[in-house]
Amino acid sequence: MRIAPARACTIMKRLAQALLVFALAAASAAAPARAEENGDRCFRGEGETAIAACTRAIQSGKFSGETLATLYHNRAIELRQDGDYDRAIADYSQAIQIDADFTGAYAGRGLAYEGKGEVEKAKADYRKALAVVPKYDDGQWAHELAGARLKALGQN
Repeated sequence: MRIAPARACTIMKRLAQALLVFALAAASAAAPARAEENGDRCFRGEGETAIAACTRAIQSGKFSGETLATLYHNRAIELRQDGDYDRAIADYSQAIQIDADFTGAYAGRGLAYEGKGEVEKAKADYRKALAVVPKYDDGQWAHELAGARLKALGQN
């Protein structure tokens, strides 16, 4: 099954959104409404609006663990879609540093490296995505994308 990179971004964002909604609900008792609102806008918005909301949510200091990793991941998706590959790679890397089993972050970082023309780094991230057991909703998608991109890049 071959998924176009643009379609893959939409699927990845929607799956990540589901994770954030759950995490925000869990954090709502401790986090002020403003931080939660920014987290929600991070996933529901697009482009600069989403990037700004993600940035405010990250900088609020109210999120940690999987939720914080998801915020970095979503900002990375928006940055990558805007063609800001270096910042996207940095955010995907932050998500991975926080949660080393974030399959979607490896696949997304692979797409960003591929966008920069750094094919070997992209392949390494795609292989890592395939090696990590999916734990989030986007895990299966990340596996399928990684396999498809490796095949398209001439590696099975």
